[in-house]
Amino acid sequence: MAGVVGLLAMAVVREAGAKLGTAIGEQVMMMCGFKEDLEDMKDMLESMAAVLKDAERRSVTEESVLLWLKRLKNAAYDISDMLDGFQDKSKSTTAGKALSLGVTLLGLNRVRPMKTMLSCFAIAPKISMANKMKKMRDQLRKIKEGHEAFRLTPDSTPYNEHHRPDPRETTSKVIQSSIIGRDKERKQVVSLLSASDEEDTVILPIYGFGGIGKTALAQLVFNDTQFRGYDHRVWVYVSQVFDLKKIGNTIISQVSNEGNKNEYTRGNINGRLCDLLEDKNTLIVLDDLWETNDFHLNELKLMLNTKGKIKVLVTTRNEDVAKKICTHKPYRLNPLDSTMCWNIIKQRSNLEARGDKDQIEQVGWVIAKKCGGIALAAHALGFLLSGMDLVEWRALSNSDIWTEAFSDNSVLPSLKLTYKNMPPYLRLCFAYCAIFPKGHNIAKASLVHQWIALGFIEPSKTFSSVRLGEKYIRQLVGMSFLQRSILHTEQEVFTMHDMVHDVARSVMDEELVFFNDTKISSTTEQKFCHYALLENYSKPSNLSTILPDTLRALHTSNCSKLVLQGDEFSFTKFLHVLDLTDCSIRILPSSIGKLKQLRFLIAPNIGDNVFPKSITLLPKLKYLDLHGSFRISALQGSISKHACLIHLDLSGCSNIRVIQPEALCGLTKLQFLNLSWCSILQILPENIASLTELQYLNLSNCLLLSQLPSHIGSLTELQYLNLSGCQGLVKLPMSFRNLKNLVHLDLSGCSRVQDFKQVFGGLTKLQYLNLSKIFGRTRVGDNWDGYPETISTLNDLEYLNLSRNSRIDYLPRSLGNLKKLQTLDLSYCRSLRSLPHSIELIDSLEFLIVVGCSDQLKEYLRKSQFKNIPISLPHFIVHSISGDSRSNLHMLEDINPVRLEISCLENVKSIEEARGIELSEKQNLSTLTFQWTSRADRLLEDKDVLGELMPPRGLWNLSIQGYDSTTFPTWFVGISHHLPSLVKIELKDLHRCRHLPPLGQLPNLNEVHLQQMDSLTKIDGGFCGGDKGAFRKLKVFTLRDMKQLEEWSTTTHSKGGEDSIEFMFPMLVTLSIELCPMLRLKPCPPMFHSWLISESDKVISSWGEIRHQPAASVSHSFSSSSDTNLEIKGVGVAADEWRLLHHHPTLQQLEISWCKNLLHLPDAIRHLPSLSYPNS
Repeated sequence: MAGVVGLLAMAVVREAGAKLGTAIGEQVMMMCGFKEDLEDMKDMLESMAAVLKDAERRSVTEESVLLWLKRLKNAAYDISDMLDGFQDKSKSTTAGKALSLGVTLLGLNRVRPMKTMLSCFAIAPKISMANKMKKMRDQLRKIKEGHEAFRLTPDSTPYNEHHRPDPRETTSKVIQSSIIGRDKERKQVVSLLSASDEEDTVILPIYGFGGIGKTALAQLVFNDTQFRGYDHRVWVYVSQVFDLKKIGNTIISQVSNEGNKNEYTRGNINGRLCDLLEDKNTLIVLDDLWETNDFHLNELKLMLNTKGKIKVLVTTRNEDVAKKICTHKPYRLNPLDSTMCWNIIKQRSNLEARGDKDQIEQVGWVIAKKCGGIALAAHALGFLLSGMDLVEWRALSNSDIWTEAFSDNSVLPSLKLTYKNMPPYLRLCFAYCAIFPKGHNIAKASLVHQWIALGFIEPSKTFSSVRLGEKYIRQLVGMSFLQRSILHTEQEVFTMHDMVHDVARSVMDEELVFFNDTKISSTTEQKFCHYALLENYSKPSNLSTILPDTLRALHTSNCSKLVLQGDEFSFTKFLHVLDLTDCSIRILPSSIGKLKQLRFLIAPNIGDNVFPKSITLLPKLKYLDLHGSFRISALQGSISKHACLIHLDLSGCSNIRVIQPEALCGLTKLQFLNLSWCSILQILPENIASLTELQYLNLSNCLLLSQLPSHIGSLTELQYLNLSGCQGLVKLPMSFRNLKNLVHLDLSGCSRVQDFKQVFGGLTKLQYLNLSKIFGRTRVGDNWDGYPETISTLNDLEYLNLSRNSRIDYLPRSLGNLKKLQTLDLSYCRSLRSLPHSIELIDSLEFLIVVGCSDQLKEYLRKSQFKNIPISLPHFIVHSISGDSRSNLHMLEDINPVRLEISCLENVKSIEEARGIELSEKQNLSTLTFQWTSRADRLLEDKDVLGELMPPRGLWNLSIQGYDSTTFPTWFVGISHHLPSLVKIELKDLHRCRHLPPLGQLPNLNEVHLQQMDSLTKIDGGFCGGDKGAFRKLKVFTLRDMKQLEEWSTTTHSKGGEDSIEFMFPMLVTLSIELCPMLRLKPCPPMFHSWLISESDKVISSWGEIRHQPAASVSHSFSSSSDTNLEIKGVGVAADEWRLLHHHPTLQQLEISWCKNLLHLPDAIRHLPSLSYPNS
């Protein structure tokens, strides 16, 4: 562990050196005579920084060098804190001199005594500062003498910060490929969970070495479409701290609509879970279980044993834990082989693009073997190696770190190497992430601003601090030290793998202290602690009794019972970051006003009725988040004192009625302002235009906001503006067109805004425009006319959302001018019938979304000729491209939608292109339609094409239309095995199909719709797929336009054996038979709650042939007791032939219409005693 601890020193020393350099140039320091002292300390730091690389290397094996590194690091921290303190005192001294000068100019007799008094006030802090400076310089000189005694070697090759790669944001394809070699395991685990449908509670653990990919595999299973049809899916991060109450409440919060509002006691959790999960299908993932106590594990199993169908997937490193918790044999996840590790490294290092890849490959294989089959290690090293030349690859392969002893509780050598090769600025930023609890979701913007507040990021001539912070995040994501969270949220959120978190914790060592109710950090030198985490802490003690006064950052997590007192923060002078998330804050402690170094404050849900005065006393505050503080009723002028404020989040402060103009006067540096869900805010002050640095403004769901300030156009730096859901907004000011730098504009749901087309003209940089739900039927005033022409002038537009606008019935040719448009969303524009030809010529168009649009528009798209055919989603049209050996079907290779309709499949040119889209691997897919154009010419047999388009195993809904083969491919014949999650199936326009596929064994099938199958003459037991009980969940069955269908054998053998028969669909609710003129049902009539019979005469009249069929031959479960509603229309059966009614004596409602041969009511109606309202 020693080698990791020493690696942070270089970053801290660099930070202190940068501060010294800045201080040397300050006029105040020169006035006080400190310039020479500062230069002396800077020189000493620079000379020691030059040997840090050698010191880091030797600290692995030499305890004395490690101790020297710690002393240097702590001294560097002290220098930073000292300079911060000097800065504050020098400002007060300068203020005193200014006041003295002001008194002199008055020319009063009292000038001399006043000047003397002020001079005394100025001299005292200067003496104190000089003493501290001397003490610090002497301490640094002693440390320097220590390094000379070690004879450390200076590094002759200074680090080049531009040498490291800066990857782009990762895509979904990169995320999928990050789990190389685990697809077989995913299928095995899904199969093991699915094979246990008869059991109520199934617990399947996945166990294996840390970092091997257990969580990644669990995420694949969790998102597998096999389980998307479940009523509930729950993800619980357990961690090393086992808390059964927390696990139970987490499950309850995710399956109910309660969120985290209610917290149940241990005694109530089991009952609540039984109520919520009874008769439900539920998948629960318990990630990272460490608990070994038998009693606790049995309590967990008991809690999960509800009345529903529960499948629990557990991940753990410990095989013993896996065996204790399981109900089925645990699944051991083995390490990746060296080939897989090498594949990951090749991909992450972009090896194929290198000219020296042949020489590098030999070294790469050696490194891959040293990864030990750990996917996380291969990812981290692959990214690291992407910025290295061949010499550096060899040096890393031969590093001493590989030879260190390693156990499951120590830091992986590969991760240590990755950290060691980080640039110093990135080391500090990464190490700070240790302050977050394991499994914590880390918001990107918050993390960047904490780095800035702590001085880890200094702006360059090219990039702002925020931009640099975003770059550092991309680098950490690239090396897998940060991973994108599965949490669905508007902001970008990341997590850390447990083993990466262990690296950060080991690097921080004694600098980080953490507390909870049962455990206090084992650090022995709290005087060197600079960061603290209170997790699950509720003790009433004052924080000053447990926390050191050297703290720079304090976080709280799950401390809802911790009540903060007024003087809680009087003990610390150097606090830069304070995050009070999950604390109980009735009134914000007044002592926060004493934190003069505080730059970052999160204090959500505070109970103050007004903006807290203590916050106004924080001169350096840059980031303030008070979201959810619903008692605050106004924003007063006192907040304007925050001249340094950059980020202000007041979202969810739903009681704010007024923002006083004075409140905004001094916020000249504000870049981020979030007022979303300030639902009763009616007006913004005009002087918001003074916020000339503002880049982000969110006013979404300010329901009563009726207008924007007339001079809002003065916000010339504004890039993001969200006005969605501002239902009261009626007008945009003319100055709106002056927002020249606006990139993102969301007006969705602003249906009352009138005549705003003229303001678009100046928004020349707009890339994202959302006009959803504006031009609907309820809109008053101007309509769609005129707006398209204005939108067409937005030449940089990449995303245009016009969805859910029922008034839009055309798009003009001028929209073809949007040459950069990538996504056009026309969902639910039901009046739209076609598109202008000019849109077909947009080269950049990638996605055309037409969910819920008219059949006429879909037919138009089918015949259209796009220059570069976009991916029209969900309705994708296969085009046969002239002069090309393939169609455009290959465009589906890299997308993974939830819903997909593939039409014109007759244009597929080869089996290979159908196979190439790997439809079965698109795990997000839940609804799928295959459509061939009826009787059109084919290049291939429909059966061959469909054979290569097997859907993913978790598909819910399937529709096949226009299929022209007489038989089905193998996967479709065995559909119950391949698509066990299928809920609904439709077969339409299958003119040559003579036999139905065996759908009866699909365990979750709820609806079947059969239409226009001209060659089908009989439905019999083959439809059930065997003697085993069939169609156990089918509730809806439709037969329509089946003109040759003559017979439906309505019974099948039940589980009781050959002597026990039952109705084919024992759970049927809704039955519809239309346009089936030759159809007869026998031997028994169906059961139903609702039955429609239309233009199908023999269904009603054919029952005379089976009139004396003994009812006893049918299973007792088949009875007509549930028959409720029967609707008959358009039949030509005479009154005396309505024999069907004799078989449904419990019928409660009968509706008869359009029956031309029915001259009077059938006599059979008299035998319907339960009929309440007969139709005459």
